Amino acid sequence: MFYYIVAAIILIAILMYFLTEFIHLPKLIFKKYLKFILLFILIFIVIYLMRFFPAIISTIPAIFLILFRWGNLIKFVAKVFLNKQYNQPRKNSMSRKEALDILGLNENATKKDIQDSYQKLMKKNHPDLGGSDWITKKLNEAREILLG
Repeated sequence: MFYYIVAAIILIAILMYFLTEFIHLPKLIFKKYLKFILLFILIFIVIYLMRFFPAIISTIPAIFLILFRWGNLIKFVAKVFLNKQYNQPRKNSMSRKEALDILGLNENATKKDIQDSYQKLMKKNHPDLGGSDWITKKLNEAREILLG
């Protein structure tokens, strides 16, 4: 009995580790893996239900047919209710003068000057090298405004 408890604790610890790693993935990779996990869970549920209700196999083609025929409506509803992106243009909160000040440049700076200053400041302030995320975002925004 003791070995079962130890094995269960180890298994729970491993699952918790993978769950925390999964949650901290970048958004696009998280969505991709989440789709696979949900598909796996649905397949598992169908297989489990087939054990008690063998007639469920006959409903699978009907489900695919419904999803195919109603797919456009399902996509529309998902786009309207689940998509948080709006078609409003993004307003930059920074003026050209502020962007030039952040990069330490004057009004007649060339494209090469902008890129050189950006690279120099990013080497100093990159988050991987101990810099600040906020400063990095401001540098990226300044470069985006100046280079268009």
